[in-house]
Amino acid sequence: MNYLPQFAVLFSPFKMLPSPVGDLLWRAVATGLLAYGTWRVARSHFGDKADSAFMWGSILVLPICLGAIRNGQANAMFGGLTLCAAACLSRQQWWRSAACMGLALMVKPLGIVLMLLVPAAYPVMLCPILVSLAGSLAFPFLFAAPPYVLAQYHSFFENLRHCAAVTENRFADISGVIRAVGGELPEKASKLLRAGAGVMFLGLCFFGGRRVREPMRFLWLYALATGYLMLFNPMNEYNSYVIFAPALGLWAIWFLKDTRTRHLGWIATGVTISMGILPTLLRPLYGNSVGIVWCPLITVVFLGMLVAWIFRQSASNRELAFTKNLP
Repeated sequence: MNYLPQFAVLFSPFKMLPSPVGDLLWRAVATGLLAYGTWRVARSHFGDKADSAFMWGSILVLPICLGAIRNGQANAMFGGLTLCAAACLSRQQWWRSAACMGLALMVKPLGIVLMLLVPAAYPVMLCPILVSLAGSLAFPFLFAAPPYVLAQYHSFFENLRHCAAVTENRFADISGVIRAVGGELPEKASKLLRAGAGVMFLGLCFFGGRRVREPMRFLWLYALATGYLMLFNPMNEYNSYVIFAPALGLWAIWFLKDTRTRHLGWIATGVTISMGILPTLLRPLYGNSVGIVWCPLITVVFLGMLVAWIFRQSASNRELAFTKNLP
């Protein structure tokens, strides 16, 4: 399976419950984590406008999230945990954030991306992340003999190596866009592209994170980490965009609250709505190809707009108050 052995342990309590109780509870926990993370961000940074920010942010991202929640995919649980980790960063709750990242890693191995990027913007997180990573890796040894756990780790890494060479035209990442127009990246070139992009995103986290203060720093990091996963995970699906959706919604609300950035807010709003609705509306005509192409392209557009704005603004213009002019 495309998961670490830790996932089997975490999912076992839900599996042991009778159907459909366990299935519904799994979906409810994932939905609750997404809502809770969004609410924490709204309560921390929007003050007496938190209710409005939470409502509009939820409405914007809900169409993107529904597919993953309905299918009970681990992406929804992972998205909720990464959002909670980011919310803890803005409150300087370093160890809680690291614990959420460790749980996210156990749910999906994609969590390693957030762990690698966070210290670039928050150097204080290096020690908590190392402890969380060590604890996450040791976790399955509490439930099985070491030889069995090591064998499961070996099988996971072998499977991961095969997944990195996927060539099927059903994944919504950059390689999926290239396949949709008749091209194909060689395996080595694809790996080099992902590695090079990782270095670039790390640099963006480092330099951008030093140009902004909270709450923009954690929003910046969150958008970059989840955006990287959408563009360079070779097995990224349309429903995986539940991971990226909260970043879109939060930045849209951030931009809309000030007249100087309202035009960017409407662009972010349009991007979010199109990602949630267009692939579903056009599926009867074009199948899944719309989601495969549209979502990564729109992700590139949004991240490009965000990068340009962050590095263009002066420090005084970037330190805007969340509680002013919220629509």
